[in-house]
Amino acid sequence: MNDQASRSGSQAKAFLSQLENEVAEHPALNHPFLQRFASEQLGREHLTDFAIQHYMYSRFFVRNLAAVVSNVPDERARSLLIENMYEEVGEPLKQRDRAYVFLLEVGLITSAQVVAALSEVGPQGDVTEHLVDRGIVRREVVDTIVQSRTAQLLELTHPALFRRFLRSLDVSPEMVATVEPLPETAHFIREFEAVCRNGHWLEAMGALGPGTESVVPRIYGYILSGIKRSETMAPSDYVFWTIHVHCDEGHGANIMLAIEAYLNRIENRQLVMKGVNRILNARKLWFDGLERMVFRPRRRMARISQGAL
Repeated sequence: MNDQASRSGSQAKAFLSQLENEVAEHPALNHPFLQRFASEQLGREHLTDFAIQHYMYSRFFVRNLAAVVSNVPDERARSLLIENMYEEVGEPLKQRDRAYVFLLEVGLITSAQVVAALSEVGPQGDVTEHLVDRGIVRREVVDTIVQSRTAQLLELTHPALFRRFLRSLDVSPEMVATVEPLPETAHFIREFEAVCRNGHWLEAMGALGPGTESVVPRIYGYILSGIKRSETMAPSDYVFWTIHVHCDEGHGANIMLAIEAYLNRIENRQLVMKGVNRILNARKLWFDGLERMVFRPRRRMARISQGAL
C-alpha cells in the first residue's frame, strides 16, 4: 500500500470512528421516549398507538432502499445494498439461509444463540449451518422445519413480520389507513423519502447506514424491552423486533463497507454526515411526537363499586 492510500484509509477510519461517537451521543438515541417505552408498564393502547405510527414509516423502507440502489453508481456498493434488501424482502429459492428465523420463531433456538453464531460466522456466514455444526439443533430438524414452512416463507419478510405484530394488536393495514399520521410522523416519512430519492447517493448512504441501520439494534432494543415487559403478546408475535435487535447487525456494516473507499475526500465525508444528521434529527422530532401521543393522559373508566354513587 502506498503512502497516499494509507493516508486515505486512515482518514476514512478516523472519520467513521468520530461519526460513530457522534451518532451515539445524538438525542435521537438517548430520547426520553425510548427510555419510558422500555421502563414503564405499557398497555395495549400504548402499543397500538405506537405500532400504527411506526408502520406508517416502516412500510416505505424497502421502496426507499430500492431508490438508493438505483442511484448508486458503484457496482460493489449496489451489491451490498441488494444484500440488505434481500434480508428485508426474502428470496424463495434461498429459504434455508434464513432457517434460523423459523427456528427462533418456534422456540428451538434462542436469540442469544443466534447472536453468538453471528459473531463467529459474520453477517454473510451460514448461521443455520453453524448451529447444526455446534449441535445446538439437529440437521433433520432444520430440514423438517424448512420443508413444512416453505409455503409460509413470504410471512418471514420484514414487512410481513410487522403486520403480524399489528394483527396481535387487532390492527389491520386497512385500519392504519384510517388513522391520521402525527405531523412528526409525516415529516419523518417525507424527509426519509427526500434523502433516499433526491439526495446525493453518499448522503442517502449516510442516512441509511450510520443514520438508520447501524442504530436500529440500539433503538429497537428499547422497544423490544417495553413489549416484553408489557406481557401482552407471545414472543412469536413480536419476532420483528427480536430479529432487528439480535440478527440484522450486518446491515449497517454493509453500508459502511460500501462507502469507506469514498471517505478520503472531505466533500464526500460532508455528504455522508449531512445524510446522517438529516435522518437522526427527523427521528428525534418523531420521538418527540410519539412520546406526546403514546404517553398522553388517558381517560380511565370509573369503576363503580356496589353501593357507590
